[in-house]
Amino acid sequence: MPLLQQCLIGSVILAATYLCALVAIAARLAVRAGGRREQAPDDHDALSGSRFTIPVSLIVPVRQESSAVSATIASLLDLNYPELEVIVVAEAVRADLLSTMKRDWRLDAREFYYRQSLTTADVQRIYRSARDERLMVVEKAESPSSADALNCGVNLARFRYVSSIEPGVVFDADALLRAMSAPLRDPARVVAATSHVETLSSSPIPFHSALQRLQSIRSLMDTRLVWRTLQSALGPQGAVAVWRRDAIVQLGGFSLRAADPDLDMMVRLQTSATPQAAGRVVRSAEIFGRISPQSGASTMHLRTRRQLATLQTLWACRKMNGSTFAYIVISELLTPLAQAWIVVATSMGAVAGWLSWTAVVSAVVLLSFGHAVISALGLLVRGSAAGPPDETSSRRLLLVAPLEFVVSGLITACARTIGVWTFFRSVFSTRLPA
Repeated sequence: MPLLQQCLIGSVILAATYLCALVAIAARLAVRAGGRREQAPDDHDALSGSRFTIPVSLIVPVRQESSAVSATIASLLDLNYPELEVIVVAEAVRADLLSTMKRDWRLDAREFYYRQSLTTADVQRIYRSARDERLMVVEKAESPSSADALNCGVNLARFRYVSSIEPGVVFDADALLRAMSAPLRDPARVVAATSHVETLSSSPIPFHSALQRLQSIRSLMDTRLVWRTLQSALGPQGAVAVWRRDAIVQLGGFSLRAADPDLDMMVRLQTSATPQAAGRVVRSAEIFGRISPQSGASTMHLRTRRQLATLQTLWACRKMNGSTFAYIVISELLTPLAQAWIVVATSMGAVAGWLSWTAVVSAVVLLSFGHAVISALGLLVRGSAAGPPDETSSRRLLLVAPLEFVVSGLITACARTIGVWTFFRSVFSTRLPA
């Protein structure tokens, strides 16, 4: 057997062994955790009626495509929470959308003086709602980064904790109490906490929404089985985060250059030497709400951004906890690379005549079912949070799970490739002489 053939087959066996070991570890942890809650749920009635519950400023960034903003505002103002304010930051929105908000919420332009702690694009107009005084709408100049709207909201926020809610997220009245559970337990040390946003599903579950639902279920399992044991955390994709305002200001606000400002801020908070910004970042297994399935183009964009943001994080996180750094490398780099290499290497072997094409098909089938096992474990762990899929939905999700690796594999591979290319292009371009 030629040496090259031996190396190729050996690398495939090594990659397959590595993936099998990960599945075995995940199965052991998932079966041990089961669907049990790790701690008793908070008494939401007591918290919602307590004057000692920490007030929160909720920032809603709105761009031209944000058509669900009025419904989101109404849901936020109806939250079961003692004291909150809603700050809508509108960037270059359509005239009809702004007119609708003015009519629905009886907005009046007001003089409003505040300290501009963070530099942002120009604020053009500030409105107060005559219908609910807790609502403020800010009209500002457009910025290429979503971080600018967050910084503007932080400038205007009156309360100790701030959170950003994207229009279109559906949630119940206790969502903010769940999101604030970690800061309420330890407000002196917790500088940020994340909670999950799941993909909505219907019955019968459409195929594309089922795939996205499985991804969000695995993310929740990731939180409960892995991140609770680490000393630092990165938020799940599409999460709702609450931030301690003074820590954000101390670090100069959200970065306009980061692909994912939330992810970048979490890393900076955990590696900061500034006493006011140092503290715990908690990735909780609580579910804030749910969101409708996204199109293929939106999925590609979000996965590309996540890949780029992850590489930016690894590049900058020299002071991050070692176990967290290792986990990011394993989950975001080594595991996808091992999966891709098995498919590529067996295909190369088949082209060279060293392996049959049956071996290629078998490799894809085994990877698909291995991926499905992880999804099944995620469904088991999903029972730890409120609103798990019912029996019928779970069966359908299990039937779809083996197809996810094949169907989503191409989108994921393309997104990762684009993210890696964008990252290295940005790194080398900054090193080139002017």
